[in-house]
Amino acid sequence: MRSQLLARMNARYQNKDTSNELSKQKSDFLRDKEKQMTPGKSLPDGSGDAWNEEFQQLTEELLGEVLEELKKVQNATIDRADVIDIPVKVQSDKIADSMCGERNGSGTGQSGMQLKSGLRLFGQALHSFVLFSAYRFSIDEFVVVGLVSVHLREKYGDPVSSCAWLPNGSAYTVDLLFQSGNTSSVQKGIVKLFYVNETLGTEYDIAVCKCTFEDPVGANARGGSLYLNMTSASAKEGFEPVEVLHELPDELLSIQFEGPFRYDYAFCSPPIWGRLHPKHVKEWLIYHHSLWQGKVHYFMYDAGGIDSEIESIFQPLIAQGLITVINIVGTQKFRTFYNSQHLAINDCLQRARFVAKWAFFWDLDEYFQIQPPANISSILAENEDAVWISFGHLVWSKIYCKQEERPDEWAVERMAFHLEYPTCSEKGRSSTCHGSEGLRKWAANPRAVSVGTVYRTLEPEWNGVVFNASIARINHYSGLVAYNDESNCVLIKNLNEVDESVALDGWWWKDISMAENSKKARISSQSLHIFNSSLSSDYLSLRNVARS
Repeated sequence: MRSQLLARMNARYQNKDTSNELSKQKSDFLRDKEKQMTPGKSLPDGSGDAWNEEFQQLTEELLGEVLEELKKVQNATIDRADVIDIPVKVQSDKIADSMCGERNGSGTGQSGMQLKSGLRLFGQALHSFVLFSAYRFSIDEFVVVGLVSVHLREKYGDPVSSCAWLPNGSAYTVDLLFQSGNTSSVQKGIVKLFYVNETLGTEYDIAVCKCTFEDPVGANARGGSLYLNMTSASAKEGFEPVEVLHELPDELLSIQFEGPFRYDYAFCSPPIWGRLHPKHVKEWLIYHHSLWQGKVHYFMYDAGGIDSEIESIFQPLIAQGLITVINIVGTQKFRTFYNSQHLAINDCLQRARFVAKWAFFWDLDEYFQIQPPANISSILAENEDAVWISFGHLVWSKIYCKQEERPDEWAVERMAFHLEYPTCSEKGRSSTCHGSEGLRKWAANPRAVSVGTVYRTLEPEWNGVVFNASIARINHYSGLVAYNDESNCVLIKNLNEVDESVALDGWWWKDISMAENSKKARISSQSLHIFNSSLSSDYLSLRNVARS
């Protein structure tokens, strides 16, 4: 132990100015004593007491010099206004030196100037509120969708305190907007914030901000701007008005606030990140376009995964105005739970509000199925007063498949085995039930639902209809649309030899109803004249492109 202490002290004094004679003498003394402290040996007889006295004296002298050095550091003046002074503590002086110390010699910058000690601030780590979209929904109501810093919200509270409408041509300046009362030129509204509250350690949460006014705003159709008053930590003692929506003159007259709507259905895609398999994307579109009888508008959220091949698949629908592509590539900078899927869901709820009667939410490797004799029109007509509806969720096998019968057969037609029907009472499988842990997918009346997550609605959470999988369900073919992920069929089963009343290997149940629906979709899609073919004519070319 003493040997290690001597070595550290010696190293410290070796680095001191060699002109300091006292330091040199002490260094020589330490080196001589260290030679005597080799492992396994003791000091010479009779010299132990004297050595201890010398060691104690040296230690006191060293500590005195160290304290003098620290006092000089603490009394030093930093001549840079943009540098934060950090009090120096004895037990952490080495850490402070490494993080905040001066750089010289080889450590100078390219200009050759030395960098002063201290911490310097660059950039901004978190933002109180990140605006994504804003919509007017009535003569006196607006909705804003964005991201909120989880940490800043916990520390400082809600990032938005109020809203205001400033007409075009108003004499009021933005700086005075929230300091005045309601006038003929400025109207202040009431803000209500809704949060998804599912973050799991990510930096941002999704917020839906509803701004309502007691009286109509912009009713003269002259246009104006909606402002939110941000109350981040930097604006606690003042106002920080942020423009979130600008309305052009006469734009109000073109907004449709009630039905009849152009479409019966709207589909809201998840963020499309990775490269998709064009064959499966086209199969998915053909199937669902047939299911909805073409009375649908698709909102596709592009997070970088819609390439030229996928665009060519979308093109027939784009040409008819049936697809809107929303670019959300920039959301990669803001880490949220589910990779911005909650953001896409809540934005799409607002977009679909006056576009369609119902909005649907599921993934591109999931197929919606309704068991005959019911169909999509009938089950929605029977539940037209429901706020939302949710569906059973079935997982299908990509390992057990039936034999291929024709070259243009869809992958979902060969996947003829799924897990047992999900019911809320069976074996306590809460993952199949509507609720905080539910894995069901859903559709909603977008004029009645304000906030939702991947598996359920949040505002309102109730007043919906839960369908059993025997009536309406989502068939989940996990990862099917990934570019290099075919059906992965490794065990081919002869369906004639499988008893559908007995689970295959105790888990998988035979079901050919989805295969039959897919065949019907191919036939009906020809009558829609939207994809030019049922896919059979261009199957081989798409497969070759996908494998190249």
